[in-house]
Amino acid sequence: MRSIPRASAFWNSFCEGLASLAYPPKCTLCGVAGLPAICEECRTGFPAADRLEDLGEGLLVWAAFRYDGRAAQSVKRLKYERATALGRPMAELLVASWRQSGLAEPDAVVPVPIHFLRRCSRGFNQSELLAEGFERRLVRPELLRRVRPTRPQVGLSREQRSRNLVGAFRASPAVAGLSVLLVDDVLTGGFTMRECANTLLEAGAANVAGLVFCVEEPATGG
Repeated sequence: MRSIPRASAFWNSFCEGLASLAYPPKCTLCGVAGLPAICEECRTGFPAADRLEDLGEGLLVWAAFRYDGRAAQSVKRLKYERATALGRPMAELLVASWRQSGLAEPDAVVPVPIHFLRRCSRGFNQSELLAEGFERRLVRPELLRRVRPTRPQVGLSREQRSRNLVGAFRASPAVAGLSVLLVDDVLTGGFTMRECANTLLEAGAANVAGLVFCVEEPATGG
């Protein structure tokens, strides 16, 4: 009976070997074969931000990288070209940077949600992929939902961006008393992060901080 799992493991390994021969691993950014999803050379092209952004009213957001170079390329490829192989290495880079933030360990890590219509068209939520660098028990996407679709923030005035997000999110009562860390891909004007934080706080969250893969300079919206 013990030979069955051994045989299964052998065939899994054999099939993975065949797949790697047919589709050799390569860097998702530069395309060089035989390397991780983000090779060491491309990794040096991620311009570090490693700083706290103060969005006012006590909301602090840690930004890992500047929205430039390979960091910006990785966000665009993940978000718009569905290069989901970037999700895990980007999540690991994000968490490694966050360890320097000095922010308190959260009770829950909440990815900034997208509306289900956008999820259907894109196939995934990039913020959820970026949150996978944390322990699975901490990641709680069910605590915050996007309950109505909104226009893209790019190209809107500050007033339009603020109005665009009013009532777009709904928090679960289960967030009451929890310390929450919001995770998103890019911070521009901070409107999305502030609206999410306010929604969570109104539902009873003890406190909310933010974590983003990139910060865009100068801030222009989002």
